[in-house]
Amino acid sequence: LNSMIYGSTIAILLSAGINFILPSYGIDKPVEPPFHEFHIYRLGNLFIENKKQEKIKPKPKPKPKEKVYDMKKWKLKATYMGDEDLFAVIADGKEMAIVYLDYIYKGYELVELKSDKAIFKKNGKLYSIKLDEKKKSRKHKGGKTKQDLADKIIANEEREEQVEVQSSIDPQTNEIKSAKVKRADINFYMKNVGQIWKNIRLKDYRVNRRLRGFKVTYVRRGSAFEDLGLKVGDIITAINGEEIISYSQVQKYYKNIGRIRQLSLTVLRNGEERDIDYDIN
Repeated sequence: LNSMIYGSTIAILLSAGINFILPSYGIDKPVEPPFHEFHIYRLGNLFIENKKQEKIKPKPKPKPKEKVYDMKKWKLKATYMGDEDLFAVIADGKEMAIVYLDYIYKGYELVELKSDKAIFKKNGKLYSIKLDEKKKSRKHKGGKTKQDLADKIIANEEREEQVEVQSSIDPQTNEIKSAKVKRADINFYMKNVGQIWKNIRLKDYRVNRRLRGFKVTYVRRGSAFEDLGLKVGDIITAINGEEIISYSQVQKYYKNIGRIRQLSLTVLRNGEERDIDYDIN
C-alpha cells in the first residue's frame, strides 16, 4: 500500500513538471476553444445572423421650418423683455397697442419676441413684424447719434424728476382715493412712452378668454405712478364707470386724453371694488 501511495505521488509530480515545461495544449494539436454544450443553442443566438443582415434605418429628416410671412398692416414700435413681462408695442393704424407674449390681439397670438422682431400666429400661419430700419440703424451708428440718444435719456430723467402728483388719502383705509395730475406731465409721458413702461406695467385680465380689464404687475417705488394709487395685483375693470371689454374702448380715452379733465378708474383690490378719481389741470 505504501509503495502504491509513493508511486502515485511521483506520477503526479512528474505530470505537473511536464505541464510546466511544455505548452498546455500539447506539441502538435492546435488551440481549440472550449466546447460549451448549451452555448450554441441559446434562443438569442438564433437571431444574431438576422440582426447582422438588417439594413440600418435612415435618420429621420428634420422637419422643414415653418414659413413666416411679413405682416404689413402693423408696425413694431418697441419690444420689452424684462424678467417678468415680455411685450411688444405695435402701431395699428393710428392706434397704439401693447401685446404681451402668449396673448391674442385681434385674432393674432404673440408667440415669439426678440429685441428687433415680434412673431404672431393665426390659423396655423406665422407672421413677423420687424422694428423700423431707421430705429435699428440708430442703435448701431456711432458718434453724434449715440451722443444725441444719451442726451435725450438724461433729459428725460431730469424731466421726470419734476413730475409731481398730489394725492389725497382716505383716512379710513389709509389708501389713495384721488389725485391731481398736471396736463404738462401727461403730455411728457405721451411723447415718451418708454418712461411709462419703466414705472408701471399692465397685463390683460381675461375671463373666459374675453378682455375684462388690466392687471397691474409692476409699480416702481418712489415714482409718480405710485402716487396715482395703483398697487401690484390691482385689476382695473372700468374707466369713468364704463366696463372694459375691448382695446378700442381704451384707445378712445388714450387719444382724447388731451381734452379730458376728469378721469375715474374702478379698481378690484383684494376682492373689493373701489374708485380712484383724477383731476387733470
